[in-house]
Amino acid sequence: MRPETLLRLYPRAWRERYGEEFLATIGPGALGLQQVIDMVSGAIDAWLSADVRRATTPASVARTGGGLMNVKAFMVCDRNQARYTKRDALIGAGVMVGATLILTTVGTVARRSGWPATGEALVNLSFFAALMLSMPFWLMKGQPWKAQGVIMGLTVMLLTAATYLAGR
Repeated sequence: MRPETLLRLYPRAWRERYGEEFLATIGPGALGLQQVIDMVSGAIDAWLSADVRRATTPASVARTGGGLMNVKAFMVCDRNQARYTKRDALIGAGVMVGATLILTTVGTVARRSGWPATGEALVNLSFFAALMLSMPFWLMKGQPWKAQGVIMGLTVMLLTAATYLAGR
């Protein structure tokens, strides 16, 4: 995915103030998965954060003068270095395996207890829900909590809706 495409996710005032410098800092070429997550998370944070909204007001631009250092303060993207350690990855893997086992077990018990649709949904969603639960420990580590909540919440809602529609 290209940075220019993801830049459209940011608020217009943010794009007008930081867009060119942001793209120059990221550089040309396709982005990796971590950079895509960083940019989407940054866009969500730009929409939800009062600090970002204040920083893109005309008074703030006049006071600070804008500039590349402001863009770097908002950016989390770093092409050369992961923000998570082996320990973080192991914690994420443990959360993923544990949550998968728990959700699969609960789904199986629900099916056997007369709740076949609920049990089937839990079993079908167990891996994906576990993946979402593990993301804050590794893939989304360091992202703003609001952005994590939006990304994870929307993903869980879409998966739940797809499972519901598939069961009809």
